[in-house]
Amino acid sequence: MYPRLLLFLSFLVISIFACTPTDKTLYKFDLTKLKENEMTLLEIAEDISYIPLDNSIPLNNIIPMKIVNDAIFLGSDIGILEFNKEGKFVGKIGKIGRGPGEYLVLGRFCVDDKSERIYVSDIKGVIKVFSGTGHFIRSFPLKEYGNAIANIEFFNSEIFVQYGVHADNEWAICDTLGNVIKRKPKDLPGFTTNWGGSQLVYKFGNRMSYYNPLADTVFSILPDLTEIPSFIIGSGEYRYPRSDLSLDQFLSGKYLSITNILETNHFFVIIYNYNKKHRLTLIDKHNQKSFLLPDEDNNSVIPHSGIINDIDGGLWFFPENCFTERGEEFMIGLQYPYQIKIWIESDEFKYSTPKYPGKKKALERLAASLKETDNPVLVLVRLKK
Repeated sequence: MYPRLLLFLSFLVISIFACTPTDKTLYKFDLTKLKENEMTLLEIAEDISYIPLDNSIPLNNIIPMKIVNDAIFLGSDIGILEFNKEGKFVGKIGKIGRGPGEYLVLGRFCVDDKSERIYVSDIKGVIKVFSGTGHFIRSFPLKEYGNAIANIEFFNSEIFVQYGVHADNEWAICDTLGNVIKRKPKDLPGFTTNWGGSQLVYKFGNRMSYYNPLADTVFSILPDLTEIPSFIIGSGEYRYPRSDLSLDQFLSGKYLSITNILETNHFFVIIYNYNKKHRLTLIDKHNQKSFLLPDEDNNSVIPHSGIINDIDGGLWFFPENCFTERGEEFMIGLQYPYQIKIWIESDEFKYSTPKYPGKKKALERLAASLKETDNPVLVLVRLKK
């Protein structure tokens, strides 16, 4: 971490402590202090279920997955798609193109859980609005605050917009007509390197959180739109330097690249690349114990990475998102039919003794019903309260 950033963060943490004396410390995510610890689903979850996605429309390169009001929304290379909770294809949200009712950017969208309208962030800082049935309604620009929109998310009936590291603003919050309610100018010096840093947002409870790679901090925005730090990323040689990187440096794997951050009632979930491995770490929010889950062979047909599935003996589970439904928390992930079928035929599965033998039999039946070329299977893990 650089001196000016360290000074800024130190001042920020001191200020927070002064305001909240009951908070003893912020969690620091430090790669040098992580130790591998296995975790099983039974330690954190009550149940697991599978939703095979309809094969009537081929899916490739699924980017984000969102579940809202029993509807499944996927960003893919053919557009934003909606499926129902049984995995049946419902329809396409708009279409790819440069027209007024079309979009070119596929991975940045959010859904209003009340109106069920879909908001898509397109090029040049434009937000496009679609009905729940996929029809274009209107668009509005936010480019006066920055063209480089990194992420958008629906937050307490408003839209949270995160800007890229080269923009003048960290974020803006606007209403559904595009009127900006509040924005956060960048506090730190200009950023001129040729790497952009991870741009991540997630919702948890009534907070909106985002990762600021310049401050090495995850911040949370409260319902009154004030901002506090949630946790920090520890300094070290694994952090990106504040300088241009060569292609060899980019490909070396020597720098920490955080690819996803999730949060549940009990855990921070941090997914990252380091030393050419794709790693998953869960941090207990109550005692700060970390679980760095093993990554035995990231290139294997059946990767042994993630959380061991001792509920039904299925594939190890790697979470990609979280959501809450009717007071229950879920993690969601994707598994591919060819992997499921190979796993079911393996000795590791055949001789496994999961807690629920009936679910193991049900998984065998699911595998038998799948073709290797079928669309991915959505996996839902219901967490313990």
